[in-house]
Amino acid sequence: MNWIRIAFLFSALVVGAPAVAGGSLLEKIDALKAQGKLPGLARDGIVLPRALLLDELRKSVDSKKTEVKDLILTPEKGTVVLVTRNSVDTELRVDFKFLEVDWPNRTVWMQYSEEASSASDTLLGRIFGTLAIAVFRAASGSDRIESAIDEKPYFKSEGNRIGIMLDKIPSLEKPLATRVGRFRLFDLIGIRRLDTEKDAIHVALGLV
Repeated sequence: MNWIRIAFLFSALVVGAPAVAGGSLLEKIDALKAQGKLPGLARDGIVLPRALLLDELRKSVDSKKTEVKDLILTPEKGTVVLVTRNSVDTELRVDFKFLEVDWPNRTVWMQYSEEASSASDTLLGRIFGTLAIAVFRAASGSDRIESAIDEKPYFKSEGNRIGIMLDKIPSLEKPLATRVGRFRLFDLIGIRRLDTEKDAIHVALGLV
């Protein structure tokens, strides 16, 4: 089986068609390459660059309410930096690490932690904003990440672990059902491991 074809198919699965919409396939590839958003090939899978992932993150949020400021990727962990717009602008930093991949159940597990602070530009704004955040969290007893997860049917939460059920995400249902003859391709080939690297995420593929 051609691993290069499988890797590019997987990159399309992970990234989604809108990232390369419009024009011929070669034009799409050239555009992604020029923007530093072209997935790379690794010996055992694909490498998704930070620029591409950051772009996809920004598309996934309501920009009127939330701004994705940055995505920091290192071999130790990843960090998403968000600013939420409300009565108090809040900067939220979410650290994450990939855990095991349960491919038979199409589930990727991650561990996360979060830290919120005021995103106000003024000293007094930062002081009172941070106090307001602390009071809100103490009063509500709620966790922003956990609250957001509860609204999505493809997430499940276990303490500080998130399970992402890929086959429950509407945009991935059809690609995951791709068939080669009588067999569903992704019953044979799947994600073995995910790792953060310097400015990228490495997706290791293999027989499952």
